[in-house]
Amino acid sequence: MTRWTDAAREAQAALNTHFWDGEAALYRVCLPPRLVRPEDPFHYWWQAHALDTLVDAYERDGNPAHLTRAAELVEGVRRGNHGSLHNDYYDDMLWMALALLRLHGATSNTRFLDDSLSLWDDIRGGWNGHEGGGVAWRKTQLDYKNTPANAPAVILGARLYERLGEREHLDFALAVLRWLEAHLIDPGAGEVWDGVGREEPGRIDRDWAFTYNEGTVIGAGVAVWRVTGDGAALDLARRTAMAAMRRYGPVLPAEGTGDGGLFKGILVRSLGLLAREDAGSAGEVGAFLSENAGVAARHVSPLYRLNGPDWAETPTLPLDLSAALSGVMLLESVAAKRASSRVGT
Repeated sequence: MTRWTDAAREAQAALNTHFWDGEAALYRVCLPPRLVRPEDPFHYWWQAHALDTLVDAYERDGNPAHLTRAAELVEGVRRGNHGSLHNDYYDDMLWMALALLRLHGATSNTRFLDDSLSLWDDIRGGWNGHEGGGVAWRKTQLDYKNTPANAPAVILGARLYERLGEREHLDFALAVLRWLEAHLIDPGAGEVWDGVGREEPGRIDRDWAFTYNEGTVIGAGVAVWRVTGDGAALDLARRTAMAAMRRYGPVLPAEGTGDGGLFKGILVRSLGLLAREDAGSAGEVGAFLSENAGVAARHVSPLYRLNGPDWAETPTLPLDLSAALSGVMLLESVAAKRASSRVGT
């Protein structure tokens, strides 16, 4: 365990050394830094996952410096986003709301909970009758529903219920989960489809295979099981995890630069959560994560000590923040304590 704890600590330090911009209080989106213009994107949702990794670091070593940086990052995002944490994309806001809720749990600072709830109210407004329900991908495309805007809504609703005890959050999460299972989850193979209605009503993007789709559904199943004890939710998480490992393993593939660099980081975060929460999954899922971490550890940049989009290849520049984050998320997932008092049945 010490090996992976050390590796996670070193990766976090490298991320902060090479990507953190103290003046902007944001992570730079590329190494080496591009010439930034006012209209250039700062990649809001990448910053949300960077926030999540800071909470990972704090949970691993208890160093409050991680929380200080996390608070700075929240304000950096707010400033960079014209004084608001809200934007046009429901999936982006979900990633931020989830990270803020974790940050609230680590700090007890109600500002972070208030921000998460404000985003949650906005996100719930994305539910509409197109395709029989579900949360839209974005406010300007309400007829397109996809997994990244729905499975994280299940996670957030379940976690808010766990935190606050208010049934409305769980009820919404369960409604979204029912919609997902009816429309975007293959009940036989366990594969997760990306979306429906993007090109025409009712048309499912079955050929879009992205690791984070399975990742978010695994997270949704675990989150619902934690608060309800519903074995069907745990079965969904287990079945989806097995399908993902078969479909994408044994070493998770490169999914390109840009947004794709973050996809498998989301999958390994959810696999790590399943391995920690469910004793029945710990062995196989833990071994899968360890194998990927071993490959990634052998292929970090010798100069920057970070991974690129392909964990089986040493990265070259330019290196996107998204890809670097996925490598950190992998190491944090393997370093996290797997033992759990909860035993799945």
